[in-house]
Amino acid sequence: MLDKFVDRLMESATLYYMPRIEEMARARKAELEEMKVKVRTSPGEVEAWFGKEIQKLSNVDIKEIMKDATAGI
Repeated sequence: MLDKFVDRLMESATLYYMPRIEEMARARKAELEEMKVKVRTSPGEVEAWFGKEIQKLSNVDIKEIMKDATAGI
């Protein structure tokens, strides 16, 4: 019984979040394609972009993400 509940919960979450996840993936792909073009034309801009991305990862609080992800459960 719990398995069916969890399956329905996962299916519901997938249907709810899938369009947003697909949108985020498209945006990220476009961003990476833009940076790929700039590797040769604007290496300084690419280096700054990587620095910003690395800084974002350095500031990630996993506990806060998990808390937000489970807020409605």
